[in-house]
Amino acid sequence: MVTLETIVIRGKGVLGADVGDEAVLMSVENEQYYALTATSRAIWEWLEKPVRVCDLCAALAQAYQAPLETVKTDTLAFLSYLEAQKMIESRAA
Repeated sequence: MVTLETIVIRGKGVLGADVGDEAVLMSVENEQYYALTATSRAIWEWLEKPVRVCDLCAALAQAYQAPLETVKTDTLAFLSYLEAQKMIESRAA
């Protein structure tokens, strides 16, 4: 389960490419394609290196001039989805 203190990184079995304004990902394990736009793409870019979720949320809130609580809620939901799809790796801080 992803929490604000979890450290996350991209999964090893996920391939990606930029296509215009989108990032297109393919999960080798799931044999599924995913298209990421705007904020979800920005989050994926952050996951190139291990990052603590609370630090990611703070950076996103600042970059998008958005309320931190909203960013936390939305980011945790997206990361939980990626975790369920086995597209990220996570560990306790």
